[in-house]
Amino acid sequence: MSAPPNRCPRCGYVLRYSRTGYACDFCGLRGTQPASSIIASLETSLKRRIQSLLEPQRPTPYNQPVQRSFQTCIFCGQSIPFGSVACPACRKPQSLGLSEQDRRVFDYITSHNGTISISNAAAELSISIDQLTASIELLKRTGVLRQE
Repeated sequence: MSAPPNRCPRCGYVLRYSRTGYACDFCGLRGTQPASSIIASLETSLKRRIQSLLEPQRPTPYNQPVQRSFQTCIFCGQSIPFGSVACPACRKPQSLGLSEQDRRVFDYITSHNGTISISNAAAELSISIDQLTASIELLKRTGVLRQE
């Protein structure tokens, strides 16, 4: 793979050009590339850049979000229809005013069978340890989590 004409082929440092050739101030490489070939390569790259700017921008297609048809009961883990107010199996309400963060914390705890490391969980959930402990306390107060 060859380096671009403005970079040293040996170390990648920016080259210094003169009428007689080029020199790398970092590794000391000296070369004699004719100025016409340097100008030609710069013109080619400039033409490509201008052409890319003049081309009409194509819209980026996005997939429509897939709507889930089922969710998991936050108490018993039973699969229930998405948006259910109460679980048909345990009859407990599904909306306890939990935030998205609290639900993520609950899902994380249940996916680790109830045993987690606070520091690892906070790092994996991208939240602070204080936020994690506050979510855990809220889940305990609402009865979603029970200590055995």
